[in-house]
This record gives sequence, structure tokens and C-alpha cells, in this order.
Amino acid sequence: MQHTQNKVTQKNFFIAASPLFLVLFIDSMGLGLVFPVLNALVFEPTAHFIHADLTKNIRNLLFGVTISIFMFCWFFGAAFLGDLSDQIGRKKSLMICLLGAVVGYVFSAMAVVLGSYSLLLLGRIIAGFTAGSQAIAQAAIVDISEPEHKARNLGLILFFTSLGFALGPMIGGVLSDSSLVPWFSFAMPFYFAATVSFINSILLWKLFDETFFHEHKIRFKFYHAIEIFITAFKDEKIRELSVIMLVMIFGWSGFYSFISMYLLQTYHFTPLQIGFYMGVMGVGFGIGTGFLVDIVTKRFSLKKCMMVGCLFVALGTFLTITAPSQIYVWFDVLIVAIAMALAYSTILTIFSNQVDADSQGWVMGITGSIMAFAFGLNGLLVGLLAGVGPKTPLVVTAICLVLAAVLMKTMYKENGTSPPSSQHHGMH
Repeated sequence: MQHTQNKVTQKNFFIAASPLFLVLFIDSMGLGLVFPVLNALVFEPTAHFIHADLTKNIRNLLFGVTISIFMFCWFFGAAFLGDLSDQIGRKKSLMICLLGAVVGYVFSAMAVVLGSYSLLLLGRIIAGFTAGSQAIAQAAIVDISEPEHKARNLGLILFFTSLGFALGPMIGGVLSDSSLVPWFSFAMPFYFAATVSFINSILLWKLFDETFFHEHKIRFKFYHAIEIFITAFKDEKIRELSVIMLVMIFGWSGFYSFISMYLLQTYHFTPLQIGFYMGVMGVGFGIGTGFLVDIVTKRFSLKKCMMVGCLFVALGTFLTITAPSQIYVWFDVLIVAIAMALAYSTILTIFSNQVDADSQGWVMGITGSIMAFAFGLNGLLVGLLAGVGPKTPLVVTAICLVLAAVLMKTMYKENGTSPPSSQHHGMH
């Protein structure tokens, strides 16, 4: 037996959803602040973290593996926790995510202090497996959303996530720069992330009221995440969308994961500069999700918005790798981020529209696992290809985003049929 909380009125929506927005903001801030640090740890010999004799190609691969291991664990965790939230509730699942993040970040900080790459990987594994909060929060927001405001509300989720990503890298860049404050170090951002995740767990426990209740025996299966992932490509309602999203996110992950490497090797950006660059990227996400998505989805179909968004990401990426000087890349990233925010929020809405209210946790878990799998696969493959040149990951990005737009045009057929019942998925 399943119960979703009654949809709240427009007036009360922000009151009901505010704890979730807080979860997303603090969690994404904790995730975003580690990127400038990871880049410096792997590529800067002065960090004394990776053996100085290792070649650039090996460092590229280790950078890719560091990202990939986190995202592959996210692949298992996001699918499992998203579906689990339909069984034990959103609140308990979010608590698992936040407390796992605390442990993962503490391990990562210890790894920096001890100079242990293997301990860093262990920390990323733990943090990655419990990084499924975005999908669960998306499902909780949908639980209390009126149908006519769903696209806007999913956009608001990404807006608050973007605010966290905007501040996170900048905080990471500042906290890792010992020239600003003597006791700042590469370990400090991880300590900070652990602290805010712990505070977040307390706030969630105190402020958040459960939105979903399901009387069901919990099943724990090691292969559950793989089973759910495979189902996405078998279910007739989301099969084509799953392929399109896999291509789109594989392309996007090439930019998001490797832009810091490109800026370091091409323009010799410091961790502080990389932090502020990714902060500008976060501002672009905020503009796209907080303002643009609501405007354009009222005037154009979700399908067209997704396609145009992908093409503009490809254009912005091309402008980045052909920029005559570094000043241009600061403007190009705004194009990339705003367009990606539009493409991502609209494809999420299309996914959500394919299923009924009782399956929102399942379908949002699917989108999370597709994103994580694409990021993980990209980290390994592009980490190997990066040896060809720092532009390689960005070339992959442009090609894949154009391909995603073409696939959306040719594969996905918009329809006005009602969502299927949850029994189609065979997962509940």
C-alpha cells in the first residue's frame, strides 16, 4: 500500500519544500567544492600527493579514475536509494545520503593529510554510493507539486542545486589556498564538506516532514541497481529517453569533469581560479534553471527546449576550445551552463511525465543512475583519451551534445497519453 502526501497549494508549496531546497543547496555545495582540490592533488607536483615521476598520461588517467570511481558508486547508490525511498520514505533515504557523505569526506581529508591515494579512493567510494540525494529530493518535490507547476518546481530544484555548485567550488578554491590563510590546505575543503553535511543531516531530521509512505517489505539485493538500470532500457515509455539522456550526459560529463584539467594545462589556472570559474558555471546553471526554463517551456515544447539547449552547449564548448585568449572562456561558460540547465531540466520533466505519482522515485532514480553511469564511463574513457591533448574531452562533449539533439528529434515522439501504472515497471 502506498500513500503520497496531498499536493499542496501554490501558496504553501515553498513552505513545504524549503527543507528539501536546503538539503540540495548544502549537499551540492559539499560536492562542488572538491573539484578544484582534486585537480590540484593529481596534477600539481608541489601537492606531493601523486609520485613526482609519474607521466602526464598516468596523471590524466588517475584524475579520470578519481572521478569515475565516485560516479560509478553513485550509479549503484542513486538507483538503489531512489527506489528505496519509495519503500522506506524520502526522509530516511536522505539521512543515509547525508551521513554517508560525512564519512566519505572525513576519509578524503585523512587521505590528503596522510598522502594516501588509495584512502582518497575509499573516501570517494563511500561518498559516491550515498550521493543519491538529488533524485530523492526531486521525487519528494514531485510528491507535493501540482501538475501545472511540475516543470517550474523541477527547475527550482536545479536552481538551488546550482547555487550550491556556484558557491562550492569557490569555497574549495579559497580553503585550499594557504597563501590566503596559513592553515588553509588541500584537506580543509573536505573537512568543510563533512561539517556542512553533518549540519545538513541535523536540519533535515528537525525540519523535514515525510512526503511518502509505503507499507512494503524492504528487499536488499546487491544487483538491484543494475536490475533497475536495465529496466530503463526495456520499459517502452522511457527506453528511447534513456538512450538520449545517456548520450547527452556522457557528452556533458566530458566538459564538467575535465574543464579544470583543460584550464590548468592550457592557461595554467590555479585552484582558486578554477574554483571561481566553476562558480561562474554554477551562476549559469542558476540563471537557466531559476529563470529561463519557466519562460521557454511556456512558449515551446519540452522536446524543442531540450534540443536547442543541447545545441547551444555544443556551441559554447566549441567557442571554449577555439577561444583566442582566456578572457573569452569566462563568457563561454555562461552559454554552456545556461543551455545545459535548460536541456537537463526539460529532459527530467519529460521523464517524470512518463510515469504515475507512485513511480516518481523509481524514474528519478533512473535519471540519477544514467547520469552517474555516463559520468563514470566518461571518466575512464576520456581519462585515457586526454593524453591526446587537453581539448579531447571537450571535443567529445560537442559531438555528443549534437548527437543527443539529433536523437531527440528522431527517436522521441511526444504524445498525450496518460502515464502508465507502476505495475509496468515490475520494481515495486
